[in-house]
Amino acid sequence: MTTYAIGSVNGDYQSLLKLLETIAFDPDSDCLWFTGNLVNGGAQSLSVLRFVKSLGKKAVMVLGNQELHLLGVAAGFAEQGEDDTLDEILHAPDRDELLKWLRQRSLIHHDSKLNFTLVHAGIPGEWTFSQALTFAYEVESVLSGSNYAAFLENRRQDQSRWHAKLRGWKRLNFIANAYTLMKYCSAQGKLDFNAAGAVAAQTEGLIPWYRQPERITANLNIVFADDADFADAPLPGVYPLSSRTTLSSLRLPATPLVDGKQP
Repeated sequence: MTTYAIGSVNGDYQSLLKLLETIAFDPDSDCLWFTGNLVNGGAQSLSVLRFVKSLGKKAVMVLGNQELHLLGVAAGFAEQGEDDTLDEILHAPDRDELLKWLRQRSLIHHDSKLNFTLVHAGIPGEWTFSQALTFAYEVESVLSGSNYAAFLENRRQDQSRWHAKLRGWKRLNFIANAYTLMKYCSAQGKLDFNAAGAVAAQTEGLIPWYRQPERITANLNIVFADDADFADAPLPGVYPLSSRTTLSSLRLPATPLVDGKQP
């Protein structure tokens, strides 16, 4: 079995089908990892969502910011932007089934056999791997439970720095934002939700999340969506998947990587 990781599809169903043809994806024996942001941007978000859901266990998907935005719009707690392309999903006969399926997706996925970890945006540098799993579960359990609407109603970007004493919605919002929106941060880990683009174009003091000094999860092989378009030099253990020009994929090695290298 071969596992392929795929960057943000953003509603471009035709590009997804073309990519799967290029990599000769076999649904009977292969598995696809999706970095989130399946929807919005392109005109075929509904087709993308239905297709990935139809793959069942042959597809692993983590949530991106666009999925959380879709859920917020559907629940009446967020407004669509001028460029949003979510109406087809919102008016689909299987809308509720699709939205429930999204609410049951994770923020992080780890395969111990492959020794790869999948997220949409990143993992805060001060979190251990165990904390990353535990904190993600805090949000996942609320989002998949009966109180999910309250979480969506209280979604904010008002917490840019992690500390252990965070409680309530601020805590859940930081966790969700870190997993779905994090791109650049300070050396101390303060998130900048507005910075994007190439590393060389950033103001002094801003660094990609994965270059935070003494990042505790630096030993992990992390696959994520390069929605920032970092244009950064390669870094062992860091696998950004761009979708700015052409939807990209990564074939995960059958032999587990150790510190970003084949043993």
